[in-house]
Amino acid sequence: MPLQKRLIEEWLQKEKNQEQFYQWLVEWEMQSALYQPEIELPLQRYVQHMETSSHPSIEDQGPVETSVPGRHTFQLPTLHRWLVAASLALLLLFSAWIGRESILFRTYRTAFGETRTLKLDDGSHVVLNANSSLQIPRFGFGTRTREVLLQGEAFFAIKHTTDNQKFLVKTEKGFNVTVHGTEFTVYTRSQGAKVALEKGKVAINYTVGSVTKEVTLKPGDLVILDRHNQPKLKRQVDAQKYSAWKEHRFVFDDMTLRQFGDMLNETYGLQVDIPSDKLAQRTLVGSFQADDADELLKTIADIFNLKIERQKNHVILLNNVN
Repeated sequence: MPLQKRLIEEWLQKEKNQEQFYQWLVEWEMQSALYQPEIELPLQRYVQHMETSSHPSIEDQGPVETSVPGRHTFQLPTLHRWLVAASLALLLLFSAWIGRESILFRTYRTAFGETRTLKLDDGSHVVLNANSSLQIPRFGFGTRTREVLLQGEAFFAIKHTTDNQKFLVKTEKGFNVTVHGTEFTVYTRSQGAKVALEKGKVAINYTVGSVTKEVTLKPGDLVILDRHNQPKLKRQVDAQKYSAWKEHRFVFDDMTLRQFGDMLNETYGLQVDIPSDKLAQRTLVGSFQADDADELLKTIADIFNLKIERQKNHVILLNNVN
């Protein structure tokens, strides 16, 4: 058995074997009709039992002493031991239920400075920008809604289905994007969120307080949501510039150098400092091609005649005094 265990562990180190393992595990679960734990109801019953139970309290019971020649030992009260056992059982049950996420879903991630193209099971394409993640069902979409979870930024080219199955991009920022077949870019980071529509039609459902609202976009529309999910709609914009990063092209439309520093932090993981407030408010306009952070910084430095001081991931932008 130890040899078999070691061979299985070595086999699971390969990613393609992990996928096969998960496939077999799900098929086994479905054939075996495993018990699906109901957490809330047993927990309510457990609490109700403890409230109405006539068990003596821990204080009333006190420790139980057992006699061993030459030594005095103490045991936990029966009720205390029962509580510990019940708590451990609930914890194990809850952990097993949470662990199903890694089986049923797969998460794709990109590092700083990296982009990645994905083809989904329905034929749709997704391009993940740097420092982003996309969670998708591991074994394909269901028969109702195609759902994915995005953190960061991505471009979507969604394939239309004959049964008009909706595609839902969920976010953790309090808004979701519902589509039928279209091309659009979703940005959701700490600085805010935005959705730019290139083709088709999408509906954005967002929550403000406890109220859920909706705004529908047409091609060329841009919605910007602030940190409080307050939307601002812009019509007839060049939506393609918001997905230009796919070709390592950066399009700036009155972006301040301070905002440029935030973008470098999100995309490349750089900490950018601009000591001069006046310099930080200078704006960038135009389109620039750059394959990495160094090339982009050099381009901006040449435009503004800046001096760049860099130590690993820390960058300082200064006026270049000749």
